[in-house]
Parts: sequence; structure tokens; C-alpha cells
Amino acid sequence: MVASSYRPHGLNTIARMWSKLGGVTELPGHQFQFAVDAFAGMGHAMRQYRKEVASKFTELTWGSGAVIVGGGVAAVMVVLGLSIGAMIAIFGYNLLGTLGAGPLAGMLTAVTVTRELGPIMAAVGFAIQAGCRITAEVGSMRIAEEIDALEAQGIRPIPYVVSTRLIAGMAAILPIYVLSLALCFWSAKFGLTTIFGQPGGSYTHYFDLFINGRDIVYSLIKVVVFVIAVTIAHSYYGFYATGGPEGVGVAAGRAIRASLVLIVVLDMVLTLGMWGIASTTSISFSG
Repeated sequence: MVASSYRPHGLNTIARMWSKLGGVTELPGHQFQFAVDAFAGMGHAMRQYRKEVASKFTELTWGSGAVIVGGGVAAVMVVLGLSIGAMIAIFGYNLLGTLGAGPLAGMLTAVTVTRELGPIMAAVGFAIQAGCRITAEVGSMRIAEEIDALEAQGIRPIPYVVSTRLIAGMAAILPIYVLSLALCFWSAKFGLTTIFGQPGGSYTHYFDLFINGRDIVYSLIKVVVFVIAVTIAHSYYGFYATGGPEGVGVAAGRAIRASLVLIVVLDMVLTLGMWGIASTTSISFSG
């Protein structure tokens, strides 16, 4: 006969609530520990797995050379940069032009693209193109028991599988994002001045007036933070994928959902932290 545990009257409800609370916090705690292990393994990955880091950098940046299917982040970011710039040109011409303030589209480009649209564009593009690739690759390694084989050989799986991709993702996104940002600025100016006939000098004046180095640095910080969050999220769901090929597909769906939520939440937190609630950008009309 097994003795049952005794609790005083009234404590059973508290015990059940505590048990449920532990279940709610268990998954976030496990994910946080996974992220800590991935960061802690970056130094080991740079020392021991340089070739793997270089290989993942090439895969994430260029892929197999295709633009969409099997391609890397570079081609997608170029297309997104040109598209966002064209969208700003159309929006600025149709809205500001009707108010007689068409040249202020330069301000619109400098502020919105640098602070919000650019980082979010880069993060979403990275999640869709590189993030799903990471989940599929890591999930396939888990299903095929390759990660278990690494452990059997004495290779730490998180530094080899996750930290290498984390380093490669951060190294890949910076130059690609700078190029995409430049293409976005050029596309917006070309559309407004060449296609819609807005004064080029006025556009450049307002663009130079509102663009500044601090915003560019903050924009780079935001996109790196987004890429770190996306890489860890997709690696986590791939690392613990179960259920065969179908399980990898489920893991990819959960990872892209989690990464999009993380991007939005982190964007709000970073925007408030970097620029605050009261913006330093002010516009006044007189006369």
C-alpha cells in the first residue's frame, strides 16, 4: 500500500494553482535557457567551428543562387528595399502632394524607413527566407538523429548547430541591411523626383534635414536584435522538433508565428527605449 501525502484543509487549491503556474512558466524558462546556451556557445563556435560559421554565412546570404526558392537573404532584401522605397514614393506623392507638401516626402523617407519600416522589413524578410531554412535544417537533423550523433561523438550540439547560425546571421544581415536601406532611399527619391516630378532639391533638403547618424546606428541595432530573436526562435523549434517530416513542418509554422510576434514586441520596446514616447522630430508651419 502506498501512503498518500497529507495537506491541511484549504491547501489543495493552492497546490493545484502552483502546479498550473509551474506548467505555464516551464516553457518560457526552457526557451530562455536555450537562448542563454546559444549565446554562451558563440565563443566556442568561433574557436572550433569557423568553417561551419563560414558555410552558414554563405548559405544564409546567397543560398543556392535562386531568387525566391532556395535563395538567400541578399536577393530578398534587395527586392524589399526597392519595393518599400517605391511604396513610400507613391504614398508621399498621393498624400502629401494633395496638401501641397510634396517635398516633405524626403522627411517621410528619412524618418519612417530608418526608424520603423527598414528594420521590420529586414527582420520579416530574414524570418521568411532564412528563418524557415534554419528550422527545416535543424529539424531535419533532429529527426534524422544527427544531433544525437553529435552528442555521441562528444560535440556540443547547441554551439555547433545553433551558435554557428547565430553568428552567421548577425554577420550576414549588417551589410545586406545597409545595402537595402540605401536602395530604399534611392528608390523613394527616384520615384518622387523622376516619375512624379517633385523638386529634387527640396526633397534632398528635407531628407538631409531629418536623417542623422544616431538614427542609422539605432536602426542597425534594431535589426541585429531582431535577427538574434528570429534565429533563436527558429533554431529552438527545429532543435526540439518531433514527429517526422510532418513535425518539421509544424515546427516551422510555430517558429514563424513566434518570430513575427517577437519582432513586433521588440520593435515597440526598442522604439520606446531609443526614441522615447515624446519624439524629438517636430514640424511646424507658419505664414
